[in-house]
Amino acid sequence: MARELDIARTAAGLVMGLRDYCDTKLPYDGQGQPATLLSLWGRGAWELQAELAQYAPLVLQLETELWAVLQEGFPGMWHYEVVEELGWAIADWIVCHDGEAPSRAWVVMTLAQLAGQFFSRAPPADWPALRAVLMRYTPESSC
Repeated sequence: MARELDIARTAAGLVMGLRDYCDTKLPYDGQGQPATLLSLWGRGAWELQAELAQYAPLVLQLETELWAVLQEGFPGMWHYEVVEELGWAIADWIVCHDGEAPSRAWVVMTLAQLAGQFFSRAPPADWPALRAVLMRYTPESSC
């Protein structure tokens, strides 16, 4: 089982992506004031953080499975390029869908896409094993 500290770091990375989204992309209201994600969300900050944090164990599980199949390392920072980007994507979904949270299936698919992009830099010999792991995280494979 994943260590609590790793899950906490992953949850923090998701929130960092959400914060970065708010700092750079959040639309403005009609009065020239920035709309806050919380006003669009319509619930409290605790609930928004809980929305993101619920995915931390899943993100960490996928990360562990993918890194386990690599035979060689490669450049890239998982937390910047996948975890924070997933937090950004969830914030974007909330904004674009009038405060609604994305479905778990959408989050899992988005995570798999981000992870696939990240690991596409791995040595080609590792691609079949990486793809096999990622396919377990797609809705088609869970039917």
